[in-house]
Amino acid sequence: MRSDRLGDKLAATGEPRKDGSVTSLPAQPNRTDKNRASRRRRRPVSPGAALAVSLVAACTADPGAEDLGELTSIAPAELRVLGPGSVDTGARHTCAIFEGGFVKCWGDNAYGQLGLGDTLDRGVSAATTYDDLPFVNLGTGRTAKAIATGGDHTCALLDDDTVKCWGYNASGQLGLELESYLNIGDQPYEMGDNLPTVDLGTNGLGAPHTAKAIFAGHNATCALLEDDALKCWGSNNYGKLGLGLPYWTTVGSLSSEMGDDLPAVDLGTGLFATRVAIANDHMCALLNTGEVKCWGDNEDGNLGLMSGTPTGSDSHAFDRGDAPGEMGDDLPVVYLGLDRTAKAITAGYNHTCVILDTDEVKCWGGNEAGELGLGDTNERGNDANEMSTLATVDLGSSLTGDHTAKAIAAGGNHTCVVLDDDRIKCWGSNSSGALGYEDGNQRGHTAASMGDGLPYVDVGTDIDSEDPLIPLSIAAGGEHTCVIDSGKRWFKCWGSDQDGRLGFGIPTDDGRRGDDSGEMGNALPYTPAGSQTAQGLSVGRNHACAHLTTGGVKCWGYNASGQLGLEDNVSRGDQPYEMGVYLSNTLIGDVTSVMAGSHFSCALKLLPSSSQTGITCWGANYVGSLGTGNAATLGDNAGEMASLDFIHLGAERTVTSASVGNGHACAVLDDGSVKCWGFNGSGQLGLGDKDNRGDGSGEMGDTLDAIDLGPDRTAKAVSAGGGHTCALLDDDTVKCWGENNHGQLGLGDESDRGDALGEMGASLPTVPLGAGRTAKAISAGYDHTCALLDNNAVKCWGKNGYGQLGLGHTNDMGDGPNDMSMLPTVHLGPGRTAKAVSAGEDHTCALLDDDTIKCWGRNDRGQLGLHDTSPRGIGTGQMGSLLPRVDLGFGRTARAVVTSVTSPVTCALLDTNQIKCWGENLSGGLGSPGCGGATAHCGDDHFEMGDNLKVVDLGFED
Repeated sequence: MRSDRLGDKLAATGEPRKDGSVTSLPAQPNRTDKNRASRRRRRPVSPGAALAVSLVAACTADPGAEDLGELTSIAPAELRVLGPGSVDTGARHTCAIFEGGFVKCWGDNAYGQLGLGDTLDRGVSAATTYDDLPFVNLGTGRTAKAIATGGDHTCALLDDDTVKCWGYNASGQLGLELESYLNIGDQPYEMGDNLPTVDLGTNGLGAPHTAKAIFAGHNATCALLEDDALKCWGSNNYGKLGLGLPYWTTVGSLSSEMGDDLPAVDLGTGLFATRVAIANDHMCALLNTGEVKCWGDNEDGNLGLMSGTPTGSDSHAFDRGDAPGEMGDDLPVVYLGLDRTAKAITAGYNHTCVILDTDEVKCWGGNEAGELGLGDTNERGNDANEMSTLATVDLGSSLTGDHTAKAIAAGGNHTCVVLDDDRIKCWGSNSSGALGYEDGNQRGHTAASMGDGLPYVDVGTDIDSEDPLIPLSIAAGGEHTCVIDSGKRWFKCWGSDQDGRLGFGIPTDDGRRGDDSGEMGNALPYTPAGSQTAQGLSVGRNHACAHLTTGGVKCWGYNASGQLGLEDNVSRGDQPYEMGVYLSNTLIGDVTSVMAGSHFSCALKLLPSSSQTGITCWGANYVGSLGTGNAATLGDNAGEMASLDFIHLGAERTVTSASVGNGHACAVLDDGSVKCWGFNGSGQLGLGDKDNRGDGSGEMGDTLDAIDLGPDRTAKAVSAGGGHTCALLDDDTVKCWGENNHGQLGLGDESDRGDALGEMGASLPTVPLGAGRTAKAISAGYDHTCALLDNNAVKCWGKNGYGQLGLGHTNDMGDGPNDMSMLPTVHLGPGRTAKAVSAGEDHTCALLDDDTIKCWGRNDRGQLGLHDTSPRGIGTGQMGSLLPRVDLGFGRTARAVVTSVTSPVTCALLDTNQIKCWGENLSGGLGSPGCGGATAHCGDDHFEMGDNLKVVDLGFED
């Protein structure tokens, strides 16, 4: 092999060689406390409050260049909850919907109510929260609009207005036949497409009913349909389903009980529900008139009907809904006061509360812990005049008058409100700290404990300021409470943390938060939801960069030349406290795409006062890779990133896409021309010589010639490889130039092209792809090249010593006169085609049409992700259906796959827009300390892939 290869030249500088040697890595600066402090945020944050999930990448001319093409947005710039009511608290578990419709649940999971295919509680340790807490699989393409948590079950209103429920089903609360579905979500393969939607029946036109709201309580579920009908199923204790059936019956455990066989709840002539509150054994509906009706258990006055206190052995003599003639017009409305109506309703175990049209609060029913907030423990709602004389809850006074309420939530035996000034007050049972007053004392049971004697709950200050946190909404569970921050739409929870229901992942000595001094305020962390995610990624030589959905960039891994853009040369990702919130954004601002090269990185950014983009680069510059007209490294010293210039590629020229390789970079310009700069030892710049460009003055701008692609030919995309370059032309043909020692140019010989005059333009043939075949995308690896064809098949040529061509042998292809005409497509499996292909150093990966990934070729570092170090593609019986898919985790698929041209690393952008990487982990290039064992590599041993492979922690939004 010739000595003019970049790997040999860089060996003298101490940079890594292609052979993977690490002995020549330059010494890293000491990881001093000062260095750490300079990288950490100066404002208080808690691990995990936000996760970015947004646009995705699919197939491109060069997956490594990250110009992957954008698909439909599936989530926003950070993992924030969807809006008011997006966090719901069950008896012992909690669920949240995040923007984009993704759902996470944590806490008690004895019956599969978390929907994760097992019965393991989540949130009980750091390993069961944050990025290690999976999203609930709702089915292919399905997201959630609303979430409802019951006693031990959960339901979601999906984006197509259907309903799915999972968890405990002994009373039929899932709406699925009991014989087939005792519990759902506690076993693998019960969720996703395998979980049926609830049969809500058909409308008058024979079309399936859809839902516009869902509600869940103790062993019961209700759906408000598109025609305003209300259907409820599950336990009918004391008639709480409102169907006139005996109190011991259940509905929903037989298929004959759902669909058109399930009647709607009769609320009376002209009346329908706008919201439903489900308690242990009673329900209440807020009607379209602002009136309230309640039915079910009335032992403690829960229904507010003043029907008398039961005496004797029949304590449920005044229940409603468990016999014919008790619903509809026969069911009275609750008396809320003269001309008073309700705006909001909530129910605890045995009590009900409303916010009136005056923004005052009234509560009735059980009151053993003072949950009614009336200064005593007497129940209300049974006896004559108890409703007509029912006082409003004394919320205390403010500077402008008496406090009123904006939002309300009733838990098991406690109640909380968001006040008119955005502060919070809670009363009732407090044995687990659910009131958040840093003690275990109940409130509301004495007059002195209400009004101005009831403190405000301290939930801390806004994460970005010293201003008090402003709640967006509040939710209360059995013994815990959660509030959504209106700014970031993150959330905080307090109270009982039994089973991990608060989701902290940090066990306390007593299993509670909010009952001891020093646990509330800013000491109360946000519930860790997950890290930012990416809309694109690129992998270089032992470093990688993610294009965040916020527009920013985060890079991690090897940093001897400043390629991470953090204005130092300290590597990140191989030590604790270097990823997540501790990993700063690259100091380049917002970009439109990012690319990682051998020891440098580039990004496309909007030009000043323009909608067009230019390119800027930082990191190693020994051979002009940064295009700055000198050889000075950038990004390793203070102030260099903010002053980065756009690379000058000609007067009024802008960049539409770009690709970076081993030591050179190329850009497709706005006129379809291609310009390349950097290392040129094999003619990879396509300029008819071997002179580097970009490392001397006067070499860039209009002086830098565009590559001659042939008469009237322009480029749609370009891909820079190890020592060669390929372009996808405007007629969907492919041309390649540069190094050709293994036939990687696909021209039937081993002669380099582009290193001498007369080799480009019309003299450079297109790559023969087969009769009638054209290309949709091209990817240049280190010594081989792959194309995604117009029929979604894949062809690869060039070096094949490790089976990277996927042909079942190790013979190079493309270096012999008949190689290309006989070149078969890669066998991906019966009926399988590809959406994208990425050629790496000595391996190749494809994103298949079913959004799974297959990889083949060299595997000494686990870069194929197949739990071993055996290469694939070198012999018969290794490809097609015998080549396993990469295990990305339960229910996970991929939106993009990228490989490194210069290292044995693979990364995938998941369907959740999180990133997972595997293979060699030198200097933290995988964004994690590694997978343990004899090496820190990931994917080369058992139990290192799937759910065991952690996602890259990208932290909060900067």
